[in-house]
Amino acid sequence: MCLLAACCVVPAVGQDWKEALKSAASNVVDKATGGKATETLMIGDWQYEAPGVKLESDNALADVGASAVTGKMEEQLEKLYALAGIRAGACKFSFAADKRFTATFGSRTFTGTYEFTGESHDIALHFEMSSKYDLGTLNGKTYLSGTDLQILFPATRLLKMVDVLGQKLASFSTTAATVSTLVGKFDDLYLGFEFTKQ
Repeated sequence: MCLLAACCVVPAVGQDWKEALKSAASNVVDKATGGKATETLMIGDWQYEAPGVKLESDNALADVGASAVTGKMEEQLEKLYALAGIRAGACKFSFAADKRFTATFGSRTFTGTYEFTGESHDIALHFEMSSKYDLGTLNGKTYLSGTDLQILFPATRLLKMVDVLGQKLASFSTTAATVSTLVGKFDDLYLGFEFTKQ
């Protein structure tokens, strides 16, 4: 009863609880199916919503430290992504059941194949080479969080991909340098994207 009252009085807290429960439910289902839930539910069209940041570490102190800079890192990533054409409404991923994917970054569209390992949540995106860009293979992690999808990569590898996509402008270099400085403070840092289903 007290919890219900608290949620009614403070809507933001209530919303946080809903998000936490939604995320917990998706994690439970995913563990129970050995990652098959993510593999099945990721098929479809996904619209980019925001940068994703996750620390893959058992070190509680590192988690606290990462939490303190997450806001700043997401803000800088958003600026960096925008310069590379990655912004809400202009970036999406589509995954097909035949293990092919299409990725759109602004006016650029890439195709390729993907491999997903359920229990470890490992994903490998094999980008087909285009006339202007060679993104190669990106190895990362994929998670369901409620109805949202996270695709995350080791920080340095993600920054290299964004660098390939980014325009060689002073503003891009400056923002990239700021993000690199923040990234250098943590081991096992994964950066990437948060998507919502279309």
